[in-house]
Order: sequence, then C-alpha cells, then structure tokens
Amino acid sequence: MFLSKLKITNFRNYKYSSFNFEKGTNTIIGENDSGKSNALVALRLLLDDRYYYSQKTLKESDFNRSIGDWKGHWIVISVDFEGMTIQETQKEIIASIMQDIDINESIEQLNLSMSNETTDKGNVSLIIRPVESIRIKLFEASGDPIKFTEVINSISLIDYEFLYLSKGFVDFSIEQNYKAIVGDFNSYSAPDPSILQNSESIIGTKIIINDVTNYISVVFVDALRDVLLLMTKGNNPIRNIVRTIENKIDDSDVKQVREKIKDLNLSIANISELKNVQGSLNNKLVEILGLIYSPDLSLTSNISDEMDSLSKFLNLNPENEEGLNSLGLGHLNMIFIALKIVEYNISSTREVLNIMLIEEPEAHIHQHIQKTLFRNLGIEDESTQVIMTTHSPNIAETSEISRMNVIKSVDGKSVAMQPFNGLNQFGSDNLQIKLDLTQSLERYLDSKRSTLLFSKGVILVEGDAEEIIIPSLVKGVLGVSLDEIGVSIINIGSTSFEYIASVFSDKRIQRCCAIITDLDEQAVPTNSKLYKEQAAQKGRERRDKLNKLFQDNNWVKSYFAETTFEIELAGVGENIQLYKKAVEELYVNKLKISEWKSKLIDTSVENKNEAVLKLADKFGKGWLAVIISQIIMKTNYNLLIPEYIMDALVFASQESITENFLKKLINQTTGKYDDIEEFMDPVNNNNLDFPPLFKFIQKLMLIRKKPADER
Repeated sequence: MFLSKLKITNFRNYKYSSFNFEKGTNTIIGENDSGKSNALVALRLLLDDRYYYSQKTLKESDFNRSIGDWKGHWIVISVDFEGMTIQETQKEIIASIMQDIDINESIEQLNLSMSNETTDKGNVSLIIRPVESIRIKLFEASGDPIKFTEVINSISLIDYEFLYLSKGFVDFSIEQNYKAIVGDFNSYSAPDPSILQNSESIIGTKIIINDVTNYISVVFVDALRDVLLLMTKGNNPIRNIVRTIENKIDDSDVKQVREKIKDLNLSIANISELKNVQGSLNNKLVEILGLIYSPDLSLTSNISDEMDSLSKFLNLNPENEEGLNSLGLGHLNMIFIALKIVEYNISSTREVLNIMLIEEPEAHIHQHIQKTLFRNLGIEDESTQVIMTTHSPNIAETSEISRMNVIKSVDGKSVAMQPFNGLNQFGSDNLQIKLDLTQSLERYLDSKRSTLLFSKGVILVEGDAEEIIIPSLVKGVLGVSLDEIGVSIINIGSTSFEYIASVFSDKRIQRCCAIITDLDEQAVPTNSKLYKEQAAQKGRERRDKLNKLFQDNNWVKSYFAETTFEIELAGVGENIQLYKKAVEELYVNKLKISEWKSKLIDTSVENKNEAVLKLADKFGKGWLAVIISQIIMKTNYNLLIPEYIMDALVFASQESITENFLKKLINQTTGKYDDIEEFMDPVNNNNLDFPPLFKFIQKLMLIRKKPADER
C-alpha cells in the first residue's frame, strides 16, 4: 500500500490542487514561497500524530486568500491510498478506509467526480467546516443576498468543526464538486446539509484518526535545522534510536553498566570535599532546627542507570575534531539527515506504511553531494515512501519526473502540476515515437536544463549563440535581467523542440513556453559557400510541424527568425556595431579589422549578411556570442531586440511580470514616470524616447487582452 494522492482545497496557498505520488522517493519542487512547505503541513495535519492541530489552532490565514471572505468556506485535505495487498485489507483499520464498490444511482446523477473502480483503493480526509447549525442557516438564507450575507458575517472560527473521514467518493479539489457540496457563496446559495453534507456515501464515514496513525507513520525532517541545538533536545535522533533498541541490548551488558554506575555514584559521594559539604550542611541544620527536628542528609550521586537516561550523554564526535561544532553547516545537515534515516529505519515500525517527509535537504550542501544524497537515501523498508521538497536544480536533475510534482503560484494560488501526466501518450499520438518519452526526458534534463521546472516562463533556443546573447541583449536594452523577469533560456542544442515543449500543457506544466528558431531563408549570395539550398525548406517544414503540433496548446508558441539569429540580430537598430566592435576584439591586424568592417557595412544586404555569417563561422558561433555579449553590457549603442525575440519574451513572461514590476521598470528606465498609463500615453512620445520598453509593454498589454487560445 502506498500514498498515491494528496488533495487540498482552500488551505493556505492551495484553492483546488492535487498531488500525485508513486512508491519510493517523490519530489515536490518549486521556487521560494510557492507552497512546498504548506503541502507537507497539509499532509502532516492529516497523518502525523505528533502534529497537533485543532479548532484552537485554526487561523483565518489558514484559508486560501483567493476565496475572499473565508467565512463559511470549508478546508478539505484528503489522501488516497493504492496497492492494498490482501494481507493489508485483512486489517480492520485498512478495511475501514477502503472505498466501497456500490454507489447509489442518485449520487451518480450529481455529476461528481467519484471512483468506483477497484477495491485496492482507500482514502482518509480531514474536513474543517462550519457546524451544522450554521450550515442550516446558510441553506435557509439561500437566494436572499441580505440574509445570506448576515449569516456569513456572523461566522467565527469557533463555529468550525473538525471531521476525520474515510471511504469518501467526492474529490473536493475539483471546483464543481466543491460548489455542489458546499455551495456557491458568490451566488448566495448553499445546499441542504441533510442531503449531501452529512451523507456517508458522499463525504465519507467518520473515523478516529488515531486508529489510522497507529498503522501509518509520518516522520518530518525540517529544513530550518539548528543541528547542534536539535542534538541536545530530549527527542533527538540518538535518544530515539536508543529507546527503540533498548529491549534488544543484552542483559549482561545492561547489568555490567549498572554495576559500574553504582560504583561511580559511590566514588563521587565519597569525595572528601563533598563529604565536607555534607557535614557543613547537617551542622547548619542542627544550628537552625536543633538535634530533634533537623534531618540527617546525605550528599549522593544519582546518575541514572536506565538506558534512556544514559542516552542523553551519547554524542557524535568526528575523528581528529574537537566536536560537532567544529564542522560546517553542510556536514552537520548531512549528519543529521543520516541520523534521521537510521532512526527511521530502526524506529518506524508501523505495520502498513511509513512516510518520511524531508524539507529542502540541499541546504548548505554542495551540488554533487546533493545528487548523491538523493540517489542514496538508504530507505530500507519497501513499505516506506519518501516525499522531499526542493528548489535545487541538482536534485531535480536526479529526480524522476514520473515521481515529481511541480508547484506553480499565481496571485496567491498554488497549483501542483505533474510533468509526466499523459506524456507518453502524447508522444505516441503526436510525435509517432515508440520510446518512453518520460524516461527520455529524465535522462535529458541535466542540472542546467532542469531549471525549466522552476521557471515562471521558458524560452527554448536551438544553439549557444541565442543562449549566450539573448539574456545580455534583454538586460542591455530593457535594463532588466531574465532572472528578474522569471524566465529561463534553455538551449536544446538542436531543433528538436517538440520533445521538451510537450512538457508544457494544461495536463502537465502550466507555464508559458516560447520556442525561438530559424526559418533559414537564404539571405546571402547564391554563389556563397554559406548558401544552403535545402535549409529554407527544412525551416518551413519545422515551422509547419511546430505550429500544427501545438496549435491547441495555449502554453506553447513558436517564434521564427526569417533568416538566422545572427542575421536578424545584426539587421535591427545599431546592432551591426556589435559585430564591428567584435572584429576589433578578435583581430590585432588593423588591415584585417578594416576589411571586416567594410564587409559588415556593405551596401548590399546579402553581402553584409554573408560577412556576419562568415565571422560566426570563422570563430565559432559560441565564441563570437561570448564576445558580443560582453560588448552589449559595455556599449552605448542604440541596440534593439529583433521583433520575433521580443514577441517570444513577451509570451514567456506574461504571467511573471506584475503591474508593480512594470511601474518600477518604467521609473528605473525613465527616471520620470511611475505610472503605466501615463508612460504609454501617445502624447508623451515615449514610443520615440524609449522605443524598446514602450514596444515591450505595448505587446505585453496586448497579449494579456487576448483570450488564451489566441495568444
């Protein structure tokens, strides 16, 4: 049996979201503040018997901000289990959480998302909702905005109840299901609680959650670790391990230790200086109370001979070091994680399932060790699952995307996305490939390319030149880096974009992915060695293939250079100056420099284009790109971003760029305006004074106005 899903509704970052898990090790990845920790908190609320949470600790901030007024809304956290074996189903508690096959026909007609497939599935839920008297009032006030609002306004946190349930069939993380059961408060409506909200066949059967956690354990390793402090606490891993193995220690060893402790206590008590203190104390009591009333006290040593007490004196000390405090934070973190795993392997003895939650294990740890750590966690028991959160591309590279959940956060709402969802089927149906696309991508995503899993927007390019120059060009022209915008450039190293771009879709990663590639229309003299007769045909075929493949995908769009990147870059604004300056950097001979400069400003466009391509061919596109990138950051030329690259940037960044960001960018660039409408007002002629920024914002505003399927 294993945990297959975590579904969260209206809890903190999450309005409606669902996580998928597999046996073994799983990862939840995302940027800072995306909701990784809150996903683990939700899981702990439900299954961790050491994580206390009740009506007394419920806060308004626990409700998702995007719902507006939290009053009356429900928080629902549920988990699904799959793969229950015959032996497990014979246990009473497992039988109590398994879904029944038979479902009442009237329930089916509610158009709710339910499962009635096999009996190897079960679930447990926590529902935090208003008490029944409040829910009845909401039902009775339905249709009357004034009365309904009065009831809503009267609700406080003490009106909420906590229900632990099993055998539920409704997926509350689907909006239509939530509204059908809870109500649509924007429409001032709530259903009769007696029909659906209290129906065991709908929301599930009440259970005692402790009965479940007696068979399912959750161990949590926090990211914010002060290892030295944690090692001194009463529940540190060493003491927990000793408590677990205490009954396995040989009796003769225990007896020998106890005899030595007894002798030690006697030796301490017989120290003459301590005897003198004892005598002085008794004499003083006689002086105060007299011989009759004064007690006769003995100063003794009482070191406990119980193994649990002795364990607090056990310390880890590295060889040739004074102590743990001599080690760096990285080593301390690795030692602590190793200790927790040893503790887990020894102490986690729940009969059915053990779940280990590790939050951001990469803290202070070198990237190579991060990869090794992930691969070699050393969890021994097959009944153990690991769920790890991270924002490390190194761990993401090592993780299998089939065991990965990627979190996206927009406007206070976090959504869990599964990059593997339907990926192989997409490859089979649309790419006509027999290989396992999921496994192929797992091998392909190294630590550099795996940044696409963390980015708010992605631009795929075909070569080194684009990867090197575009970030510098954006920074040099717009005054803002791609990192600030939240967009990553991913070098595919070919024109096979479809394999990587297929990860982005409604079913998988819901982030904007722009593809930049060349149509390779020949713009050099036909007698040139650089003239490639078949290149344009291949470029048009590539364009048609990409457009057809992603025509119904709102998250992927392709942008094409009519010729090549180098020619398009050199052909706008004063960008040709970049190549002229590059010649000065690459050559010492003044005659050679003069010859190249003459070619680069030739009155024939074809000859000029040929000179640009020859320069790239002679020194290598990548090396020339490095030189040009450096020049961009130092130049005062009026540089421009080619139109198709600007369009790709706008598409990729449309979700990440906020209104506040644009205001700051405008003010930083102009030193005059801090209002978007004022800056864009034609009267102010900023299309002439600041043409790149004006065009960027104009395009961004235009794309945001379009429906998603027209962008």
